Amino acid sequence: FEIKAYQDPYQPLMQTDLMQMAGTEITAATITEVDQAKEESKRDPENINSTTLFGMVIGFTLPPSSYATIALRELTKRPTASDYQSKLEVSGKCERNIEK
Repeated sequence: FEIKAYQDPYQPLMQTDLMQMAGTEITAATITEVDQAKEESKRDPENINSTTLFGMVIGFTLPPSSYATIALRELTKRPTASDYQSKLEVSGKCERNIEK
């Protein structure tokens, strides 16, 4: 897995095959790059960005007849039902309006 830091919740965290063919680069930074930026921001406090979001990019291989959504549900301990997913929000705490 890899931890990524990013600003825009709609930006991709990894490069797709189509993006590679088109030469499109991603702007998400790996966590080591984020650590370096934090060190630099300590020297320059006005350069700190409070809207940084963090995401995890994971990779795995499943045997035939296995579903990635089930593996992710087990990993995150969150439901994958469409009624639950439709209530999630992009900004803020994504589960703030969902009853627990």
